[in-house]
Amino acid sequence: MAVTFSDVERVAAGAALDDVSALARLYGLPTWQADSAPDVVAGVVLAVVERRMRNPEGYVSETAGEYNYRLPEAGSAGNFFRPDELTTIRQASGRTGLVSVPVSRPVRVAKVPYYPHGKEYRSGDF
Repeated sequence: MAVTFSDVERVAAGAALDDVSALARLYGLPTWQADSAPDVVAGVVLAVVERRMRNPEGYVSETAGEYNYRLPEAGSAGNFFRPDELTTIRQASGRTGLVSVPVSRPVRVAKVPYYPHGKEYRSGDF
């Protein structure tokens, strides 16, 4: 951020870094630490921390004619990831796309099969 923090700001920055790092591990891999996370994830975390430090309330300014007002940005209080940042974290962790779940045996839900479209299937149909 190219600024010198006061003692209070330094504590706030450390807390923000801890919070955002924990969120990155939640969306990425729980085993990531400062020295083991991919560089791209570290960059995202630092960008979010900087955004949180510069604008902790997540406000944006809007103007309508001569009337000016400030509102909190929807869904972001300065400490949440944007969709593109989440995509980056998930890609770095390999948590993208579809996954398959192994099935060890068929599961029978009812004792009597129910066929909603009127056709009965025999065991040899599949």
